Amino acid sequence: MPDRDPYPHPLPDTDLDVLVIGAGPAGLALAADLARYGVRCQVAERRPAPRPGARCPNVWRRTMYAYARLGQPPHELRAHGVPMRSKVFHVGDRTAAVSLLEDADDQQWPYPLLVRQDQQEEYLTALARQHGCPVRQGVTATVLDQEQDCVRVELSTPEGRSEVLRAAWVVAADGAQSLSRAAAGVDWKVRGHDGVAWWQVDAGISGVELPPEREDLFHAPYSHVGMVPLADGRHRVFLASGTEDATVRPSFGDVERLFREVVGPEARLHDPQHLWWHTPVEGRAEQWLTGRVILLGEAARVFPMPVHGLNTGIQDAANLAWKLSAVVQRHASVRLLDTYEVERRQVAEVLMERGERVLRAGVAADPEATLGPILIEGSPRIRTEPAPAYEASPLTAGAERFAEGCAGQWIASWPVHTPAGVWTVSTLQSQGQWLVLSPSRMPLSVTHPLNPRVVNRAQLAGCNRLMITIVRPDGYVGAEIPFGAGRSAQRSVLEYFDRVAGGG
Repeated sequence: MPDRDPYPHPLPDTDLDVLVIGAGPAGLALAADLARYGVRCQVAERRPAPRPGARCPNVWRRTMYAYARLGQPPHELRAHGVPMRSKVFHVGDRTAAVSLLEDADDQQWPYPLLVRQDQQEEYLTALARQHGCPVRQGVTATVLDQEQDCVRVELSTPEGRSEVLRAAWVVAADGAQSLSRAAAGVDWKVRGHDGVAWWQVDAGISGVELPPEREDLFHAPYSHVGMVPLADGRHRVFLASGTEDATVRPSFGDVERLFREVVGPEARLHDPQHLWWHTPVEGRAEQWLTGRVILLGEAARVFPMPVHGLNTGIQDAANLAWKLSAVVQRHASVRLLDTYEVERRQVAEVLMERGERVLRAGVAADPEATLGPILIEGSPRIRTEPAPAYEASPLTAGAERFAEGCAGQWIASWPVHTPAGVWTVSTLQSQGQWLVLSPSRMPLSVTHPLNPRVVNRAQLAGCNRLMITIVRPDGYVGAEIPFGAGRSAQRSVLEYFDRVAGGG
């Protein structure tokens, strides 16, 4: 077995295993997941109440599966959401409609879903508390110092009450202006997209035909307007401009003026609410882990496109949760946490580049020329969610690899044929555990501190090779191992889990 104690684990007298600073989607998702694993955790949020508004309602398919891992009932998401079945680009007199169908065989989540962000945060807060994690609003957390076995943090309220607690780990999920990141001494590099104004507002719309369950994007020189439907009949409207003053807060009158200039003179906004504005930036933390402080979500990176922040933050949390819980519970080396940054920073860099490209296309001087491939072929380069894979991850590298294999790929939605019926991978690992799928009739038994679930006589749909497939708790394939009878197969699986427990 590998060395699992490169430096001391939490002492029994720490107040918490993990303190999460920040109650945005990423922080709440992580806290709910950690609590579900039995980790003692707490969330501290300086705001006295959650921010209202739809903000970023676009929920990608992998994010919905991340919600399922936390125990969020799918019917509740659907009840407060709108499926986004297509996207239509309007450029002058030309239009191009693009289907957003992700997987026709996925009966659970074939399309992205539109759910107000304040509703999502309400769900996540309830899940965290349901699993035993307190979420404390109106509490400011200040990182005081790090010791060998803990982080000392002061919690204070506006009324002047304060306490100092010792947490084995602190996760800074307090946004782009993270004070926790600064207190940990992590450098923050920002690259602004100066000259671009980005506005968002919730509003009713008239004077333009907007069929349900689709996103509409209107392009004009140096600007564009997008609209996505919400469950209450309103729309989340987002506007980007290369000619508006990006340094000044707009009025609702400014928003409607630009809206009509781009969409058409008959178009109107009604009862606009929750106006939000900023100049798009890219932000990168020099490191995501420093001692016992871990950066998450926008404390670690900021994307130029807001939609990437919410979805990637929840998926970052899904990546970190099972690793941090394994370290806290002494099932894995602290080195396992290094793979969180390795894997998710790679995803972030891809999204930075793609986000900048989409942003610049939205404020192009000649939108017909820029969007030509979409208008001609009806096929944008990026429809909804990029498809990150961990093929080069330390947790995948070194495993047996095959030209037609799926090691490193996300397969949570894939069907698995078992003697008891057909189930998705996500359903089989609903408790957040590792999954070992063995197609052989010879029973495979695996006992390891990472506590995998073994399903014998299990065959992944579309996979005809006699392979043992090991699926990580976040739905990615960690390894594919050739099946050898009896002890050799078991030994190969145990060796892989030992490699993971040692940090790859």
